[in-house]
Order: sequence, then C-alpha cells, then structure tokens
Amino acid sequence: MNYKFRLNKFLPFIALAGLTACSGNLDFDFRDQFGGLLDTSFAAQGAVANRPDPDARGVITFQTYQVVMAKNGDRIADVAQRVNTDAEILGRYNGISQEAILRYGEIIALPPSVSATGAAFVPTVVESSELLDQSPGDEPTRHKVTEGETAFSIARLYNITVEDLTKWNGLSPQKDLRTGQYLLIPEPPQTSATVSLPGQGSLTPNPPSSTKAQPATDLQPNTSTQPSTPITDLGSQTKASKTDTRFLRPTTGNIIRSYKKGDNEGIDIGVKAGTDVVAADDGTVAAVTKDTNGVPILILKHIDGLLTVYTNVDGLSVQKGDQVRRGQKVAKVRDGTPSFLHFEVRKGLESVDPDDYI
Repeated sequence: MNYKFRLNKFLPFIALAGLTACSGNLDFDFRDQFGGLLDTSFAAQGAVANRPDPDARGVITFQTYQVVMAKNGDRIADVAQRVNTDAEILGRYNGISQEAILRYGEIIALPPSVSATGAAFVPTVVESSELLDQSPGDEPTRHKVTEGETAFSIARLYNITVEDLTKWNGLSPQKDLRTGQYLLIPEPPQTSATVSLPGQGSLTPNPPSSTKAQPATDLQPNTSTQPSTPITDLGSQTKASKTDTRFLRPTTGNIIRSYKKGDNEGIDIGVKAGTDVVAADDGTVAAVTKDTNGVPILILKHIDGLLTVYTNVDGLSVQKGDQVRRGQKVAKVRDGTPSFLHFEVRKGLESVDPDDYI
C-alpha cells in the first residue's frame, strides 16, 4: 500500500501533456505526448539542445560515459556486436532481455568497464532518491529507472518535458519504461527573470500644487439606503447540495491512506476488487499508460485544466482521446491485498488534496 504516483511519477509522463486531446496541452510540451494534459509548459519556456549525433555504429560519446543508439529491429546482440562487447553483460546492465526487439533511437548504456573504444568509463548515474541540485555540465545526466517510475515522474524530477525526454531516449508512444533502463536527461532550458530596481516601472505622482487648482470634490452625502449588492441569508443553509463538490467521488469505500504531498500524492480508497471506478467529472482521456510494474494509469483532463488520475485499476473501458461524462464507468479496482483505488487531483503537474474537491 506504499504506492506513490510521482507522474510525479507524468506525466507528464504528467507526456507524462503532450496530451493533445483537449485544447492546449498532458505536456501535455508533456505538450504533445498526451494532448496537453499534464501541462509542463513551465519547463518548456525554452527548447533544450538536440541530442548529439551518433557515429556510424550508433555510439554517442560523452565526457565520462558512452551510450549506443539502437537501430530499428535491433536485439541486444546486434548492438553488442557493433561495439564489440558481450551481449549478456550489455543486456543485464540495461535490464533488457536477449529476445527483446529494440526501437529506433532507443538508448543502450555501456557499462563502466566496457566502452566502444576499449577505454574504461566511470558512469554518471543518478537515482531519484539521490537527486540534488546540480550545476550544468558538459554532458547530460544519466538516470537509472527504478521500480514504479514513469516518464512523467522522471520529466518532472528534472524539470524537463516528456517530449524532450522521449526524443532524447527514443521512447515509445506509450512512454513505457523498464526497471533498470538508463535515460539521458537533457539540460533543462535556462530562464532568466527580469528584476526591476526599487521604484523602477511605476510613476511617482506629482505632489499637490499650491498654484494649480485641485479637482473638485463632491461633498453631497450619499442618501441611498439600499445595499449595492443583494445580501443572501445563509443562516438556514446547513447542508451542501450535490453540485457543491467539484468532483464526484470516483468509487465507494473509505479512505485508507490520506493525501500527504511528497509522500502520497493522492488518496487511497479501500474498496473491493472489481468495484466500478467512475469519471470524477466530464472530460477527455488524456493518457492511458502503465508504470514499470505494469499497473495501468488513467489520466483525465477537465475543462478548467484540472487533471484527475486513477491508478491501481484494471479493465479500462476507455482509451486516449475519448470524451467521458461525470459518473461514467471507466475502469474497475485492481485486485490486491488490500484492494484500493489510488486517486489524484492535479493542477498542471502539482498535486492537490483530493479531499478539497470531492
């Protein structure tokens, strides 16, 4: 039950918004990954540099490590042969089985004891838990995917868009990741804020003049006794109407784990496996993806830019781009011990407490 959805784990992932099903964005610059859903436009104020071109073998050499760019249809043995290294070692290092078919542009990291030139390299590997402020360097950071991470969460972690993460690493349209996979993290665009000096940008009013007449002042008393705005008597209102909540509760059950930013980015609703999960409001399916455990992730984008996220589900009855109605069945609760629905509400990429909306 110690489930963390960091799209933190998009986005993205929150591509994880590229979510384009609705107007605008899941980077939805994500901006084109999921149709503008998880809006990481804050990270897309400027473009990152293009990935360096590989040599004839597909090798890209950085200061302290090398990677190989796969060709379409490659297996790990084909890559290993091109760089004259052991296929089993290369596959194990990247979490790739020998039978796996690689995509064009997919990044394969060379182990520290292996290089395409015979020289040893010291890898620059960053785990999520060890991410600290880093000053820009001459090479991209190399990130090793851990269990449960998504393209969305990794993009958010490094303040880049899922679109850029996808381009740099040859990710699939579904943004699928493997545990143990290495990703190149391009430097985020540098933005500079314009800071004005004290007093700059505003005009100082002229002081009163002793020779120039001042505007006349209306000294007539206000005889109106009617308030300008009608006052509503709320004294007898004791119960909220059904329309007072922004979102519909997505399933029945009690909250077994509350929202805690940075720890649990949503709420966990304990409910019997197979129970219906419904859309919290009208919206568009911005993304249907999976985390590295294969658990489906459903993201809906709503008219006011809010996102709702549904995880630990099975039996999805919608797909990306579908229009959904408030209360429409979209999935079922996944089996587990305990069984529960993980539900999030997000403003762009930032999670907010779902209890404030349901």
